[in-house]
Amino acid sequence: MPYSPVMSDSARIRFAVCTMMYFAQGIPAGLLGIAMPTWLAAQGVSAGQIASYMAVIVLPWAFKLVTGPFMDRYEYLPMGRRRPWVLGSQLGLAMSLLALLLIDDAANQIGLLMLCGVLINSFAATQDVAVDGMAIDLVPEGEQGRLNAFMSFGKAIGWACSSAASGIILVTWGLGSAAILAAAVAGLVLVVFTLVRERAGERVLPWSKGEAATSHVDSKSFFTIFRGLGGVLLSRISLVVIFIMFLDGLVGGYGQALMPIAAVKLFGYTTPQWSQLVATMGLVGALMALGLGPLIDRFGAKRMLFFTVAVTAAHAFVLAGTQHYWQDSTYVKIMLAIWVILGPVTMVCAIAIAMAICSPAVSATQFAIYMSIANLGASMGSKIYGLVAESTNYAQHYALMGMIVLVTLLVILFYRARPASSRTETSMPVGNKSGPY
Repeated sequence: MPYSPVMSDSARIRFAVCTMMYFAQGIPAGLLGIAMPTWLAAQGVSAGQIASYMAVIVLPWAFKLVTGPFMDRYEYLPMGRRRPWVLGSQLGLAMSLLALLLIDDAANQIGLLMLCGVLINSFAATQDVAVDGMAIDLVPEGEQGRLNAFMSFGKAIGWACSSAASGIILVTWGLGSAAILAAAVAGLVLVVFTLVRERAGERVLPWSKGEAATSHVDSKSFFTIFRGLGGVLLSRISLVVIFIMFLDGLVGGYGQALMPIAAVKLFGYTTPQWSQLVATMGLVGALMALGLGPLIDRFGAKRMLFFTVAVTAAHAFVLAGTQHYWQDSTYVKIMLAIWVILGPVTMVCAIAIAMAICSPAVSATQFAIYMSIANLGASMGSKIYGLVAESTNYAQHYALMGMIVLVTLLVILFYRARPASSRTETSMPVGNKSGPY
């Protein structure tokens, strides 16, 4: 059998593969979630319509928990426990980006644009669930903080590069050209991932030579999965994490709708200018997030999350109370840059908190539920901004965001992490392993 990298054998390979797959998730995020709203705003589309667009296209991420049980239940083990799901969803992502070629006039085809966004994000969300499940299966707990940092770094690089390129291409050549480039890059990621295996001896492709390195667990029926989830999700620590993830998503969705609209309609940015700012500061945020991994492992995800969320609250209130500086382009650029940087930094800490309490027996489903709740919050956050955008001013918009962040801080105080030993003892084995990965 020709050599191919094996994730279970090397931390470097695990980190590289997960970073690459999160990079792929950033491609539609940069195009649909960063460049597109500013492009629509520059074409005169109302804040309410843009916010509704943002709220709708993120919905697949809110309902990706539907995919988790299928991944925990149905496996093609000769190619790996999660790898076939990753391959299929990445192929769908590359193909679905080409659906944007159907749109001739995005400003007057918002409904079709929403449908295309939902289709694209459905595949992106499925890929995310599969990669997260694969990471939890293969990565030792002591590596999770660093892995979260690398994955967030990869996604930040993805949406930063995608938004920068899309911002220029949308204005210069149109949506069709941006879609073709995005699909080509997603396809390249698919080709590279095809060469990687989860465990030694597994098949690279269905018709390749190889055999399963793990075995099925007969008791893993849907009933077993959901019965196990009931006790896990209703625990005190899980309920606190659910609230944290929802509120964190609410803040993110609200800001993702507010910031690009304000950049164009209030601060006078063009689509390429905003996209390039997001790209540059996204890279800075990604590097900072990468450095957070060891700090999370050392000081704990709760402390780091509390700190980053506190900075987010301060930023929102400062921006709301300094209207007299809004005419200063340097001040505005700095404040917008800080917002972009805080995104990947906060995400690393929130993901670490959720991943730390997942039971390996139902890891894909449980983690998908936490992330789905965060994305449901993001959808609601965008919609909330759309509802208040026309009846309030921008200072009030920022103040409201700050108040939501303060509520998040209060909930974080109730988080009490379980000792690692208790997670190990209460976890069911995965495959033929005797304990958690």
